[in-house]
Amino acid sequence: MSATPSRERLPVVTVALEPASVLLVDDQAEGLLALEATLAPLGQRLVIARSGREALRHLLTRDFAVILLDVVMPEMDGFETAQLIRERERSRDTPIVFLTALSQGQLPELRAYAVGAVDYLLKPYEPEILRSKVGVFVDLYRKTELVRRQAEALREAQKREHERELAEANRRAEVERARVREELLRREMETSRSQYRWLEAVLAALPTPLALVEPDSGRTLLANRAAQGLAGGCLAYREAKDLYPDAVFRGADGQPLPEAAMPLLRAARGEDLQGLQVEWELNGQHGAALAFSARMPQMHGRPETVLLALLDVSALRTTERELRRALLAARDSPLDAARLVEGLRNLPAPEAPEGGSPPAADTGQAAVPADPPSEHSREGNG
Repeated sequence: MSATPSRERLPVVTVALEPASVLLVDDQAEGLLALEATLAPLGQRLVIARSGREALRHLLTRDFAVILLDVVMPEMDGFETAQLIRERERSRDTPIVFLTALSQGQLPELRAYAVGAVDYLLKPYEPEILRSKVGVFVDLYRKTELVRRQAEALREAQKREHERELAEANRRAEVERARVREELLRREMETSRSQYRWLEAVLAALPTPLALVEPDSGRTLLANRAAQGLAGGCLAYREAKDLYPDAVFRGADGQPLPEAAMPLLRAARGEDLQGLQVEWELNGQHGAALAFSARMPQMHGRPETVLLALLDVSALRTTERELRRALLAARDSPLDAARLVEGLRNLPAPEAPEGGSPPAADTGQAAVPADPPSEHSREGNG
């Protein structure tokens, strides 16, 4: 089985060309009639001109295999006409055969060849000789035309082949560019997924309740374990409130919060929360939290996101309420005040993280002093 050639074959140009044109120039009608009768057997297109000017007009629009030009003509003779024919770019190489009834002499022949004639015949001429000479020029013209057309066909074939190869190269380049784009996109998506999984792991390990929220809609994209466990997850998920229909959420003024005023939806609407207080009653338990939010810009292929952080202050609120009750009771009894001070001294210190010391609590007040010095101590120092 033969392989398909990579290049298309050159087109075959047949010899069946259209008839060649022969220009007959003579001011005498009988001379033109004789020429037509002599050349008719060649089967070519015979074009008649009755003056040199008419012949020049024909040469402006058509190419001829040969020109049969009479020498003696009024206004513009054959020599002047031949000289103008040679001065034109299109007809410069067209063969010219002079026909004349002048007696043979050296001067007319030399002048004929000087203006570019290829032959010089005297009238009366032999029809066979004239027909043979014109036939040679017609064959030469047809062969030249065939070569010209073959060259044009070759150029067209080479142009088509070049265009085909260029199109194929462009197609391969486009396929390669598409493959590279897909590979880069795949790597970028894989990197984005890896970064997102890493972010999920980091958020899940943090003790601070955190949630990533979709702007405007308030849909929760991600919430860590601490956020899911705070207030039954109602502060991190809108849907969680459906699981606790009896849950009550209040603001800093103690008034119940509607759903639109919850920290999640306020942060999604673009509000910048800086310690928004919310308290809740859920399954007989009380709790409180401070809400903070920040707008995260689009990055790493991820859309714009809202970060909601919740600080659990339930234990602080419980301690605050107990201290208030104790202070109210201490107003009426000095003994209760002494017990209150003693109880503050005996409060256990906050547990320190491994490898560190407990953090110092900034209460905004002076520390409780130790036992007052005894009288003997004052005297000893005094």
